Amino acid sequence: MNRIKFSKLSITAIFSLICLSACEPNKSNSTQLHPTSPSVTPEQSSSYQADVLVRGVYDPFILQPAEIRQPEQSALLRDLFEGLVIYDPQGNIVAGMAESWESADQKTWIFHLRQNAKWSNGEDVTAQDFVRSWQNLALSDNPQKEFLLYMNMQNAKLVIEQSMPVQQLGVQVLDEHSLQIQLDKSTPYLPKMLAHIALLPSYQATPEQKKAFITNGAYSVVEQTADRIQLSQNPYYSNDHRRAFSKVIYQKIDVQHSSQPIDIIQNVKHKSDNINYFPQLCTYFYEFNFRHPILKQKAVRSALISMIPSDIVSQYPFVMPNGINYLPNNMQFEQQRDFEPTLVEQKLQQAGITEQNPLKLRLTYDNNGLHQQIAEHLIRGWSQSDLIRVQAEPVSYQTLLEKRVKGDFQIIRSGWCADYNDPSAFLSMLHSQSADNKMGFSDPEIDQLLAQTLSPDISAQKRTAVYQQIIERTQQEYVVMPIFQYATPVSIAPNVAGYNVTNPTGVIYSKDLYRLNLPKPTDIK
Repeated sequence: MNRIKFSKLSITAIFSLICLSACEPNKSNSTQLHPTSPSVTPEQSSSYQADVLVRGVYDPFILQPAEIRQPEQSALLRDLFEGLVIYDPQGNIVAGMAESWESADQKTWIFHLRQNAKWSNGEDVTAQDFVRSWQNLALSDNPQKEFLLYMNMQNAKLVIEQSMPVQQLGVQVLDEHSLQIQLDKSTPYLPKMLAHIALLPSYQATPEQKKAFITNGAYSVVEQTADRIQLSQNPYYSNDHRRAFSKVIYQKIDVQHSSQPIDIIQNVKHKSDNINYFPQLCTYFYEFNFRHPILKQKAVRSALISMIPSDIVSQYPFVMPNGINYLPNNMQFEQQRDFEPTLVEQKLQQAGITEQNPLKLRLTYDNNGLHQQIAEHLIRGWSQSDLIRVQAEPVSYQTLLEKRVKGDFQIIRSGWCADYNDPSAFLSMLHSQSADNKMGFSDPEIDQLLAQTLSPDISAQKRTAVYQQIIERTQQEYVVMPIFQYATPVSIAPNVAGYNVTNPTGVIYSKDLYRLNLPKPTDIK
């Protein structure tokens, strides 16, 4: 999937809303790697195979990125295949098949593959394996091909429309172990985007080889049935030799399944004592229509936001409050200010709002489930003021999308999910010319700051400082009404370690995990 915008709110987020009201939140607030978990008793350890990791999945096994329908289906693919870059347990980008990369202008990027990168049959992983895969993606009917456009890849639009030869797509082989990515504009955060599941390499198999499943990731398929896939360590995997588990089993389970030991279940659907809530790169908020003469006044937006009930999401274990900022918590800064006390009546009166001339609001939202519950909370909170009259407008999801695109709203339920871990994935929608900016919001200062972040001459440290300025500006102007950040419930056996509960990417590689009370794997040089 490409970055999932409002019109395609995260599959994970929607799934959480539907299925997890019965789950209990994890009581631990630890943000350390899980070796700090409670000690494991001999009885607990004996129920698990020491060198075998079992991962439970609810959905059909997927061995091709184009077939993914649920985000947890990507875990198997990430164990089998590795792209140019991967995530570490904290959710940061680290080298994958590419050992290094550089760019002089943030538009032309060169990636150098590991000299010892191999497929599971011992053949070299080459630059052509990546170029061929991305070209095939551009010509496919896979909706994830839109991510090539989002990456700003040169000629992606024309190639996808098939009005230009695929060879003109902005990626080419320089030599066996080097490829060049050409972009339409400066994109300093490109490496963070390349961990996307759609950008894995493809092996060009002969008719005889197609009987085998050849991979370049940490593990390879050794056995498959309808409800079980068994993996073993890929002996040619060169990126990391610290794999503690010799085998990884993906086991198909049902919603009530809990009879046998399962080490990890992402987006778990049943109650468990071992649930950890991982943050998502997804936030939930309401948008103001800045074309409305009253709502474009900062004082009014400030007053409305200050009246959000403090307990609006306290009953939902799968969400995380994110304060005054609509960005995920991991992208916020320590000095972020909190909501400031606001004299609501005074603010509204400054805007010419009185009991005789009350503020009449139309609140548009989805007419089901949590969306309706949150909207009702907001309406009750605002209705406490004699100066505010709220008209509820519950609509179908499709109607909600249409109204937002047309600008036919005053305040509307919205949301944003990102496919890479960088503030630009959220802040770019605030640009006055952004196609994703449906609010009519325009701030020359933010436009100018966003332009600075794309400068090829700006350092990473300076870019971070500019991001902070943009975030502070959005807070000062009360640009959106933030409600919460989504979280994903993951059941993890208490004797499994090597993950980080603050990782917002949703990626947990089997190669990073190990079992407690056993010798920790060490590097093998």
